[in-house]
Amino acid sequence: MNPTSTILSDVEITGTLTFSGELQFDGQLHDGDIIGETLVLGPKARIQGNIQAAALTLHGSVTGDVLVTGRCELKGSASLVGSLTTNRLAMDEGATLIGRAEITPDTKGRTLPPRTQPPAPPAPLKR
Repeated sequence: MNPTSTILSDVEITGTLTFSGELQFDGQLHDGDIIGETLVLGPKARIQGNIQAAALTLHGSVTGDVLVTGRCELKGSASLVGSLTTNRLAMDEGATLIGRAEITPDTKGRTLPPRTQPPAPPAPLKR
């Protein structure tokens, strides 16, 4: 039996989080990725980074690219801004997906490309 770990909403992580088993995450993650097996992102979860998982249930928000080799569920409160590649997708009414979605049986063995820093905003014009 795989263990279940929980990270509550008062936790903020900077960097990459790797796990095995199931992770219930309701905190914040910045400038990193989440990589693991079964990931449940709660309604208070705020992710700025990529996700790679075997299964994902999303209630919160993600800004980044997502690769799910199995089933991906976007619940009614979910917000995903970025690309989504998954084997199976279930999307509830009210869920938001802004970006590209690829639903394909060919996700096994795929990985996300290395994360790059977003370009710096342009300097303000001087008058």
